[in-house]
Amino acid sequence: MTDDRTTFIGGTDIAGILGLSRWKTPLSVWAEKTGQIPPREGPEELPKKLGIRLEEVVAELFSEKTGITVQRANERRIHPKYPHFAAQIDRIVVGTDELLECKTTSPWNRKEWEDDAMPPEYVCQCMWQLAVTGRKKAHLAVLIGNQDFKIKEIDRDPVMIAEMLKRASSFWDDFIVPKIMPGQITAADSAAIRALFPESEPNTQIDLGDDLAKIIESRNALCQDHIQIEKQIEQAENEIKVKLGTNEAGKAGKWIVSWKSQISRRLDTALLKNNEPEIYQKYAKESASRVFRVKENKNGNLETR
Repeated sequence: MTDDRTTFIGGTDIAGILGLSRWKTPLSVWAEKTGQIPPREGPEELPKKLGIRLEEVVAELFSEKTGITVQRANERRIHPKYPHFAAQIDRIVVGTDELLECKTTSPWNRKEWEDDAMPPEYVCQCMWQLAVTGRKKAHLAVLIGNQDFKIKEIDRDPVMIAEMLKRASSFWDDFIVPKIMPGQITAADSAAIRALFPESEPNTQIDLGDDLAKIIESRNALCQDHIQIEKQIEQAENEIKVKLGTNEAGKAGKWIVSWKSQISRRLDTALLKNNEPEIYQKYAKESASRVFRVKENKNGNLETR
């Protein structure tokens, strides 16, 4: 199979399709698979690189702790019925129908692994690997910073696998192949939307329709609620500040509050531009963006300025 990830749905895609990922959404997966935005693989670049380099360490720790022998799985596995479903396996457990998925994470994420807990993205990834390979069990090993090492077991769940395959197949046939954008848009789609529609075409307009008018009214009501909540928060903070007075910190029950003096320096760009225009032009960085505004249309004409 080609390394072109637009040609298949993989283990890092399925949680996004199901709406269970922090890093991907149905829209972002669709945009990646249709080649409209570059793929984004999970966490930021440096943690991703470290995770790849530490994979061997995690596999060794797993074998040391369990006595189980594993070996590297070099090739990408393809589902026997769906050639556009694939999974990259970290390790297979020698002499069994089991596999090992190796992960690393920050100590800040320790609670995600407490007791029986596991991040849903990794549960979906492991179950997808079992679906593609036909294996019966996945071991999920995670190195948490340099402080802890945990091993979880995920047994093959035929009901969950059937639902995953059904949802993934529908997503592929209904949206990816015909390049029809999925209708499910979420708050996590901001980056994908900016990448899909980076620039506006001058002097263009469309009728958004009555359904969008209802969404705009709902958005405006939420904005008003947000303004009121911000005022209530500011009022509460002001009452605390008055109690602190000139004191730097205070204690109230289980809470410690501080209000410390500090000095910050910011570049006065307006003054620099006025007094040293050549220097300003030399170091000024131009950036493009699209400004989103909503206002009432009182005269029936489109006015976006």
